[in-house]
Amino acid sequence: MAEQQYLDHQQLKDLVAISDFKGFQPVSEDSYSDGEILKTIMAKSGMKILLFCAIQTAVVGSGNKVFGEFIMNGEKINVKTIYKEFDVRDDLSLQSKIGPGELTPRRLQRFYRVQINEYLLQNPDVAPYLWKKYSTLKEEFRAITFPGAEALVATKEEGLYLLETYRTLEARLGIDVDDQVEQVLLARGVLTQEDILEASSSQ
Repeated sequence: MAEQQYLDHQQLKDLVAISDFKGFQPVSEDSYSDGEILKTIMAKSGMKILLFCAIQTAVVGSGNKVFGEFIMNGEKINVKTIYKEFDVRDDLSLQSKIGPGELTPRRLQRFYRVQINEYLLQNPDVAPYLWKKYSTLKEEFRAITFPGAEALVATKEEGLYLLETYRTLEARLGIDVDDQVEQVLLARGVLTQEDILEASSSQ
């Protein structure tokens, strides 16, 4: 007798009883924690200076581990120097495993997401590089289109716009970042799996 190629719904359901799920809990790959990042920043007394670094990199971007500099009270401040002083890890690949409280440029952008958003709202002439280079340039989304904003956006429309922008970046640069963005948007309930599938099929 030939093996059955496809089991039906009931046969599959009968393989494992629902009661066996008790005690099981998936563990997210996202090790980021606002609370742990806050502890690290407070311990190092870097609240304001690291915020300015986060705004600089969220607006201007970075490439080849060059993070640029900003001017504060007339003085030029090099972001890389600040990262070194505060043990911000800028040498990681996308696959690197790091602890919940460790600082990275990307995590700083995510942690300071509200302040970056406020800065962009207060400065309408400032265009973050993610919006300027990779989006469809809709002004209404300018202030929420920056790295880390996946933890800030509140509506489905904002979530889809940000995701579409990241997918454009991926296509142009050949790098893989939107999986992590998707995970955050899904975990926060901003988007559903159906929203993401629909967005993929419409591209």
